[in-house]
Amino acid sequence: MNRNRYLEDANKNDARANLPGRLKLLLGLVVALIAALLIQLAFLTLKQGAGYQSEVTRSDETVEKGNAPRGLIYDSTGKVITGNQASPAITYTRGSSTTTYKIASIAKELAKYISIDTSRMNARSKADYYLVSNPDKATKIQETLKKKYGKTYSEWSSTEQNTAMAKYVMDKKIADGKVDDNVAMIFQKMSGASALSTTYIKENDISDDAMAKIAERLSEMPGVKIGEAWSRNYPEGDDFKSLTGTVSNEAAGLPEDRLHRLLAQGYSHNEPVGTSAMEKQYESLLKGSPSQTTVTTMGNIKTSDLKYAGQAGDALKLTVNAEFQKKVQQILQDNLPGGNAQGAYSTVINPYNGGIYAMAGVTKDPQTGAKNADQLGNINRAIVMGSVVKPAILATGFQKGIVTPTSNTMNDQGISIQGTPKITSYWNKSGNPVSIDAKTALERSSNTYFVQLGMKIGGQTYKANDTLHLRSDAFQTLRNGLAQFGLGTKTGIDLEGETAGYRGLTTGENVGKYLFESFGQYDSYTTLQLARYVSAIANGGYLVQPHLVGSVLQTDKAAKYLNTVWTAQPQLQSQVQLSDDEWQVIKDGMNRVANGSDPHNTGSSLHGLDPKVYAKTGTAETQTNGATTYTESMVVYVPGTPFAMSLAIPGMDSYLDGTNGRIAREIINAFWSMVISKDSAVK
Repeated sequence: MNRNRYLEDANKNDARANLPGRLKLLLGLVVALIAALLIQLAFLTLKQGAGYQSEVTRSDETVEKGNAPRGLIYDSTGKVITGNQASPAITYTRGSSTTTYKIASIAKELAKYISIDTSRMNARSKADYYLVSNPDKATKIQETLKKKYGKTYSEWSSTEQNTAMAKYVMDKKIADGKVDDNVAMIFQKMSGASALSTTYIKENDISDDAMAKIAERLSEMPGVKIGEAWSRNYPEGDDFKSLTGTVSNEAAGLPEDRLHRLLAQGYSHNEPVGTSAMEKQYESLLKGSPSQTTVTTMGNIKTSDLKYAGQAGDALKLTVNAEFQKKVQQILQDNLPGGNAQGAYSTVINPYNGGIYAMAGVTKDPQTGAKNADQLGNINRAIVMGSVVKPAILATGFQKGIVTPTSNTMNDQGISIQGTPKITSYWNKSGNPVSIDAKTALERSSNTYFVQLGMKIGGQTYKANDTLHLRSDAFQTLRNGLAQFGLGTKTGIDLEGETAGYRGLTTGENVGKYLFESFGQYDSYTTLQLARYVSAIANGGYLVQPHLVGSVLQTDKAAKYLNTVWTAQPQLQSQVQLSDDEWQVIKDGMNRVANGSDPHNTGSSLHGLDPKVYAKTGTAETQTNGATTYTESMVVYVPGTPFAMSLAIPGMDSYLDGTNGRIAREIINAFWSMVISKDSAVK
């Protein structure tokens, strides 16, 4: 019998040997793909597992921030001068999967109960609301644009397509008269919030009836809540607002010039932030730490867990005495002259540690005559101050060896230099030579004495009708002498916006201005610079940095005091080098200004004060509204006590009427009655 080899050998061969070749190839590809998948799975699990787990956590778990009250600002006695006022607010927290259509419907419902400011609404938001709330119309507009742009439209991103649709609505004015501004503004605020972030819809002026109706319908408006907003108030009066500064609100949002920096620091677009003065300078301390709630979303189920209850901002305790500050402000306002007078400014300071007791200011509207608080004018208004700088000029003369404590006599006489106006002292208009020493020159405020001293500092001795041929560095030398007292340089106070003043030109036809610089009638300084300057005289030559914040206080969530975390220490900036005898000449001269009996004494309005003060008066000729006007100024200190004061009144129509003395006298007496008693202060 013949054998069938296919039947006989079937049990001897592997079944795979009988598979067709294509099936073998397919089997090999499957095995290779499974191996590749296993390798990729291992890679993802071992190498990138942590990253993907983080991504899952981030998308499913988000931290929702609340808000914390800003830190309070106290005066030196513990009175609140900038506080917080809580008010009910309507907030909206956007869900992770909330559509714009749903937001639009919630906005429409919420608009039935509240009205908000629509001044910041943009046309784009109005167009967006129209498109979202009218899907059929939106589809037709989309088809119109497809026909217009063809293939180009399909290549655009969804953002570009939405922009084109909104532009179409705006250009055709389709939404005009068909969209309620209030609804559209609410939609703009709600849709501008990122997923699971909270934005304020309305922060104040919510009626009890509106609150009740919204509370009843919260379930119909997912994400809408009744919360709490904080705003600043000023228990000691609104005048303190210009000193302590202002804070933005939700409507204004973050300041444009700091937007990106603040966003990088974790601020939300609508978060309050200090916008001026101390609120801005100390923003990092005052802002506080918002509460943090972990919001977990799984499908349509959302749970929340409070992780951090929040912390009120740190409080600032100022060196300013609120009662005294208000009194100084009132004194300036009551005594500000009429006519062209532009304002009045005064700083009262502790010359030993730089703490400011009061920094008051009044400015006058030249058109209406209305007076307004302008405390910051002490740091940002540069004024030609006049003769108050003469002690600094005398100190420079001592340092250069031009005069000495025992040899400092010169003639007060008319100064005639070719190409410059004739200069005389107010009490010696004739210009006849009168021999006076340095102390008398200070008491009488002799302009010509200091012109001659200034010329010698600049390398020239005065001769009648001579040409001016000073050294090339004369201006700089004189200015350096003034700068060692801080005149013409920023004080470094803990407020932004300070100016260093203005230095006039020194070349060409302005060379002759050097003569006026030597008695304070060219460069300009701030009232705060005068306060630091007179403090250096009072304390023996130390230039101490002025400051407003005396300490920083840590508070609890309710802004109640816990403990002091920082206390200001005196910051020495430089030192004026003079001998004891040289200092004594300057101080004796200032003593004679305030207490002397010379017939041409300039400080008679300060006589008889208890305790006695040392002072220097000043007058500078200026131009205001096309008229010749004057600045009256004054610096005062009381030896051995923590009191020094500066004063400036620019734009007066007359001078030597004692206005500066009257104001100074009232401020000095107020200081002893309100801040420190005479008995405890005088050594």
